[in-house]
Formats: sequence, structure tokens, C-alpha cells
Amino acid sequence: MRIEYSGLCFLKSVRPGVVNTDGVTTAIRPSSNSGPVNPAGIFVLPVTVAKFIQKQEGSNCVSLHGSIDVADNFNLPEVFDGSQNLRKKKVLIIMVNGWGDLILVQPAFRLLYEEIAKTGTAPRITLAGGWVENFPYLNAPYISGVRPNILTLDDLRDFDIMINLAPLNQRHTKNTSMKDLYLQEFGMAELKGKLSLPSISPDPKRVDRLRPVLDEIRSRTGKRLLYINWKSRFSHKNASPELAFEVARRLADQYHAVFFKDRFVADVMEQEVKVCGCPVQNLSHLITDLHDTVAAISLIDAIISVDTGIVHAAGALGVPGVALFGPFPPETHISDYPSIIGVRSDYQGSKCKEPCEETHRGCMEIGFAPDRISPCFQAIGADEIIEALGV
Repeated sequence: MRIEYSGLCFLKSVRPGVVNTDGVTTAIRPSSNSGPVNPAGIFVLPVTVAKFIQKQEGSNCVSLHGSIDVADNFNLPEVFDGSQNLRKKKVLIIMVNGWGDLILVQPAFRLLYEEIAKTGTAPRITLAGGWVENFPYLNAPYISGVRPNILTLDDLRDFDIMINLAPLNQRHTKNTSMKDLYLQEFGMAELKGKLSLPSISPDPKRVDRLRPVLDEIRSRTGKRLLYINWKSRFSHKNASPELAFEVARRLADQYHAVFFKDRFVADVMEQEVKVCGCPVQNLSHLITDLHDTVAAISLIDAIISVDTGIVHAAGALGVPGVALFGPFPPETHISDYPSIIGVRSDYQGSKCKEPCEETHRGCMEIGFAPDRISPCFQAIGADEIIEALGV
């Protein structure tokens, strides 16, 4: 029989390799192109992730397929269509997400579990996505396990039901968040009013490790700590460093500005700090993973950041701050975080009017140039940011 899944594809490799996608490392084993399908050597994953792997590994090393033939007696999980009873079932939810999305959609997973559990034995839910590594679902009773969204056919056979959320990655609208879309796929849109707010808890051991460092900075400077971040994963969601530095300078009598990012991005930001001579301290050497990031954010007094996972982490922790938006409307990204205020640009260009909701390509107004700041963010001023912070 032939199998295919919307938004997913099948990957075969001619040689063993290792790929890293969204913080998760997966070993890819070779598969034979002749004879019976080897379920341990055929990978099932979102198309967007597969294209990244193909570019990373080389098109001559891996091949992508929209469908694949398996024996008629080959057992795979049912694809959820809203009609199946998930009680007592082993459920796999496969998705494409940023790490901020994992925080934002958390209440949808919790509600799914709780509503089914009320009718009898609860389901065993496994999340397959990027940035998993038990984040932010460490010890969450409603999640049985987490794993990358790169699975073998053999992996799939462990589950009774697969809820395929991969096609939803770019379907959010001005009025619909990823959380709303997930609820719709679960057939629970009418229960939106029962959702709790996203919440995460930092690892106490990591907090204990970082607290003395941050307390020493407060003691030495006599100021509160402001996390300031002008870079996202995507260039069209970046603000200019000059804007960030102007805000930092104007708040310098009350706040000591800091940032921490992944090593490569942190090096770039460090150079921008040196060029402008702005007193923003780089603390990236303290951070090794997302659990460290969450622990550090929990110890910060306030944040100012472009739309990235930091905003969601701060919001779920109750840390006050300001989030800067260009491509996306704040209403669908931060309305669940009472401590976060959104600042949205008011921009209309010759080709687009914000919010454009463009996820990956970049800014149309500047010809998708990766090295230029989007006019959306050039339309945001320091006064707006400082006013939103309530200083």
C-alpha cells in the first residue's frame, strides 16, 4: 500500500550522517533502494525540515519522497481526523515550531489531555517537534514524552494515533494564533474559554548557579537588570542595534542592560556593541541550553526584545517587558502574557502593509535582503518602547 501525509515527507539516505535541527541532533541511517522497506532507515518528517536537511547533507546524499510503498500488513498509526476516541491511546503529535511556539501552545496540549482524561483513562501524549529536549514540558503530567520531529517508520509503529500539525506552520492569521489552530485541529475550538495561561518553571539548580552572578552585577552597578535583544532567527524580525542602544542609553540611570544568545549570534551582537560603544553586557558565556536561558530570564527585572522565544519565556515566567513587532500582530502572539506589552509598528510601504505575517522569506519591501532592517522596525521609536516599559 502507498502512504502519504500532508505536510510530511519521507527521507532516504545513501550514507550515515548526523543532522542538527532546532537544537536536536538526530542520526540518519542509510536505507536500501532495493528489496523490502527497512523501517529503521526511512525517516518521516515535515517537508520544511527535510529541505533543510537536504541542503545540509547535499542532494546527492539524501532523497525526499512525498509518498512511499509499504506492505499491506505494515502497521502504522491512524491519522487523527477528529472522530477517534483518544482515551487510553498512545498519541503522537508531530509539528513544526519555534521554541516560543512550544510555550504559547502549551495550554492547548494541557486542555486536550484534561478533556480526554475526564472521560476515563487518559491518553499518553508524545510531542514530536523542534526545540523539544523536555522543554518546556519537563515533568508535565499531561505529556508522556518528547522527541524530535524526525522519526523513522519504525518509530511511528509505537503509536496508535498520529495528530499531524505540521501543515499548520504558516496558517496563522491576524486573528488566529498557533494555539487557536491547534485547538481547531483537536476539535476543541469551542473550549477556548477553558484554556489556562502558558506557564513554565525554571530549573532550580540552574537558577542557583546563575543567581550569584546576576546579583553581583546588581550590587556592583546599583541598578536593575534589563535584558535587551534586537535579533531574531529571521532577519526581517530584527530591530536595528542602534534602536536597542538608544533605549539602553536612555534607561542607563535605572537599568544595566545585558543580553545572552547562542554563540554565533552572540558574537555578532558583541561586535555591534563594540562598534557603537554602548554599555550592554554580553552574558552568553553563562548559557548552554534553553533551560539555562529560562533560568536566567527568571532572574531578570525586565526585558525588551523583538518577537522571539525570549518574549514567550518572559511572559510565561511573569517577567515584565516589551515585545517589538513588525511582521506579526501582537494580539496573536502575546495576548496570553499579562506582563508583556506589545509595540507594533505603523508602516505602509509601496509593496506591503504591516503586519505581513511572512514567516521565513524575509521582508518584501526591501527585496528580501538579509542584511537590511525591515522598514517595520525602522518605524518604531525609542520613545514608544520606553513608554511601554512604564519608565
